[in-house]
Amino acid sequence: MRPGAHASKTLGGNADFRGFSHFLSHPDPKRIDVRRSLMVVPKTLMVRTFYERNAITVYAMIDASSSMAFAGDADKWKMVAEIASAIAWSSARQGDAFGLLTADDALRPDLSESASSRRGVAQQIYQTIHSATLKSQTSASALPQLAAQLSNKKSLVFLISDFHIEIETLKTTLQAMAIHDVVPVVLWDDAEYENIPEWGWARVRDLETGADASLFLRPQLLQKMTDSYLLKRNTLIQLCRKLGIRKPFFVGKYFNATQLSQHLLGLS
Repeated sequence: MRPGAHASKTLGGNADFRGFSHFLSHPDPKRIDVRRSLMVVPKTLMVRTFYERNAITVYAMIDASSSMAFAGDADKWKMVAEIASAIAWSSARQGDAFGLLTADDALRPDLSESASSRRGVAQQIYQTIHSATLKSQTSASALPQLAAQLSNKKSLVFLISDFHIEIETLKTTLQAMAIHDVVPVVLWDDAEYENIPEWGWARVRDLETGADASLFLRPQLLQKMTDSYLLKRNTLIQLCRKLGIRKPFFVGKYFNATQLSQHLLGLS
C-alpha cells in the first residue's frame, strides 16, 4: 500500500477516525484520550485509532468499436481522448497510478498503457487516443478479456463506451470486474436520436456491421427511436444496480469534469 488520498481499511496515520483501543494494543502516547479513559470500566488508558489513507490504481477501459467513430454534435472518439486524459491527470494529481486498456474485437495493445505514476502520462494518453484510427466494422466483443488485464487489487475503473454492446457481452464484462469499483461512462450523442427530421427518406449505416438501410422518417418512427434509447438507459441502470456497479454517468454534447467528480461523490 502507498500513501494517498483515498479512504482505506489499513490502520495507521491520522486521517479517518476508526475508534478507540487499549493503550497496550496501540502504545502511542500522543493519541491517549483522557475522557475515554475515564469512562471505561475498569479504568485503563485508551487511545484513538485511525485508518490510513492510501493510493489506488485507476484505469480507463475503452471501447474502440467502430460505433465509437460516430461524429454528430460531438466527435465521440475525441471526447474519449479528453475524458481519459482528464482521468489520468486527476490520478497523477492524487498520487494514484493510472493505466489504459482498450479493445474492439481484440485487445488493442497500441492503445493501452501499463499502470504507472510517471509524469506526463495524461498528455501522452491524449495524443495516443486522439491520433488513433478506429478499425472499420468492429464490435466490442473483446471487452470481457480486458478484465484479466486489471490489477488483482481493488481498483477504480472507468468503462468508457457508447454501450451499443450485446447485453450478454456487457454483463460478462461487468461480472468479470466484480472486485473493482466500476464507473460506466456512457457516450450518447444527442444527434443519435434527437433533432432528426420528422418526414423524409434517410440513408443510414451500421458502423459496426457496415450494413446500409433506407428509412422513411415519420413521427412514429422518431418516437420509437427515442423510446428505444430511454429503454436502453433504464436497462443499463438496472443492470448496474443488480450487479452492484455505480450508476452510469451519461455524457452528451460536452464532457464536464466537475459533473463527473460530483457523480463520484454521489452528488448527482
